[in-house]
Amino acid sequence: MINQRVWEQGVSLEEYVNQMNVFQTQMRQRIKNIYITSAEFDRFKKIDEPIKILVMAEDNCKDSLMNIPIIAKISEASPKIELRIFDRSKFPELWEDFRAQGFVNIPICWMMKEDFTRVGVWVERPKKAYRMIEDWKRENPEFEAIKQDGSLSDDEKQLKLKPYMDQLLDEMWNWYDTELQSETVKELFDQLNK
Repeated sequence: MINQRVWEQGVSLEEYVNQMNVFQTQMRQRIKNIYITSAEFDRFKKIDEPIKILVMAEDNCKDSLMNIPIIAKISEASPKIELRIFDRSKFPELWEDFRAQGFVNIPICWMMKEDFTRVGVWVERPKKAYRMIEDWKRENPEFEAIKQDGSLSDDEKQLKLKPYMDQLLDEMWNWYDTELQSETVKELFDQLNK
């Protein structure tokens, strides 16, 4: 599945951001403002074996927007960590390989040894975020009602959902700033130390 040839097709964080069509400004802002604590930084700095982190993402994905900057910051903590990002739409064969293994959401953070042996995998968002999004949906029942309304065209749905999607993005940003960022860091560290 993943070998040196595939790995070399991935791009750096900067290259990925430069080619984004959606959320590029927001991604630049998150990258600029994201931080991990010195204790979190030190945990990753102590990694003594080379680790390759492959992230499969898409520029219109809110979870990718929230988590790629965190993953990038973690990769900066250790010279042993190398990060490559793959846009799902540009790598359909790789995406199908992930789907065949049961990974259907993005971002996928695939962590490997130098020989591409999988060490761990982390998908989409921290566990606590799922509960927070479900709570948000319960507080905004109109959101699901619009999504399920068969009388609306896709364009009409998008138009009606836009204010809710904007609100959700604002809320997610706050959630990550206040608690989910640390949850993400912890879960990624746990995957690397299984």
